[in-house]
Amino acid sequence: MESIKIAQAETKISNLLESPMGFGEPLKDDLRGFSSCPVKKSFIIVYVYCRECRLKGYQSIRNCIRCNEIEDETVIFSAFGPHDTAYKEAKKRNLSDETFGK
Repeated sequence: MESIKIAQAETKISNLLESPMGFGEPLKDDLRGFSSCPVKKSFIIVYVYCRECRLKGYQSIRNCIRCNEIEDETVIFSAFGPHDTAYKEAKKRNLSDETFGK
């Protein structure tokens, strides 16, 4: 596994939280509503920014069980790791599952 410095990840997450709208790359197909941003080469963060998800109408696709309870400015981190592993992990996570986000 490619090593990553914690400082790099912290900086990327801080930048994302400061201005999440349009920060990452919108994902497609099974991951519509999610975005990803690289931390280092093939190391990525997969997340959902609730405001962006709602503005694009993805809440019906994602079927997030807590959508009505979660504020627009919420960022939900779904996966973090090497590119392929992070996407596989994000696909496994189900936003409609009652345990998601707990």
